[in-house]
Amino acid sequence: MGRYSVLYTGGTLPDDDLATLAARGFDVEVADIDLDEAGLRTALKGKDAYILAGVEHVTAGALEEAEQLKAIAFFGVGYSGFIDTEPVTARGIAITNAPGANARAVAEFSIAIMLDAWRSVTDLVVKTKAGQWEQSVGRNLEGRTLGVVGAGAIGSAVARIAHLGLGMRIGYCGPHVKPELEAGTGAVRLPLAELLATSDVVSLHVPYSEQTHGLIDAAALARFKAGAILVNMSEPEVVDPHALRSALAEGRLTAAAMDGYYAEPAPAPADDPYGLLALPHGRLLVAPHTANATGESFQATLRANVESLTNVLTHGDDLRVVNPGFRSHAGWLPGPGVRAGIGEGRG
Repeated sequence: MGRYSVLYTGGTLPDDDLATLAARGFDVEVADIDLDEAGLRTALKGKDAYILAGVEHVTAGALEEAEQLKAIAFFGVGYSGFIDTEPVTARGIAITNAPGANARAVAEFSIAIMLDAWRSVTDLVVKTKAGQWEQSVGRNLEGRTLGVVGAGAIGSAVARIAHLGLGMRIGYCGPHVKPELEAGTGAVRLPLAELLATSDVVSLHVPYSEQTHGLIDAAALARFKAGAILVNMSEPEVVDPHALRSALAEGRLTAAAMDGYYAEPAPAPADDPYGLLALPHGRLLVAPHTANATGESFQATLRANVESLTNVLTHGDDLRVVNPGFRSHAGWLPGPGVRAGIGEGRG
């Protein structure tokens, strides 16, 4: 393997990590500020690969001078809100992500924000520190039903923690039967409509796509049982913002929590076009897209990205590639017979 020029965005990288990357043949340029399209266009010039760990958006315009670029490794799973797949693929550039690398971190955060929303913890803390000594009667989660929409690595981990740690019953909705999850938690696979109607907590963990955009719309929210809460750990756009505000403001949905917002960084409440951020903490919790941000998940994701870039640049492929059609446009691909040894894939 030769040496490759790599761009990293998303903050600084520790010296130990830079040294590890250098030993793997990667000469890394770290952009420690957020880049707009023009800045990203300049930074990608002359780069062989790009690790996208920040808020940058890879557009056709950002790629105009990226003649050498062969691979983009997304630092996480949900890449579609950050990378315009069509122009990237048309330029013969592979896109990889890191499924499973941050599953435990996101699952633990999901449980944390679920408990907060269920018992209005943040709302009570803010009021108490403001001098409002307000008594509150909550509800136990033991014996309640958690409905998991998208029982992949993260959704399944959330279900296990909720069942084994909190004594919750588990329903799940997804395209595949999960025998291990059912055996370990007693989970029952349900159609989406039935899951929404029978769950006390609905937790979203589906990948974002055209099919899942607006999955939870006004009609879906109307099916929620009285007293239920919604936890959205998918991309915000999986839930229709106008329908969500109506359901919360009218009390048809008791509370909602989400990691990330429809505009990032989130605007001030007075500037929010959806009117959600002006709702009280007891109705809506919003975190700054930070569920995966633990030291352990950072290292696991970086390892996955480095392995994928190594495979793509030396073998021309990797099991984590999400746009296999790139190969039809990639004149830089190695010749036949060099794809052996491709590392482990989706976890």
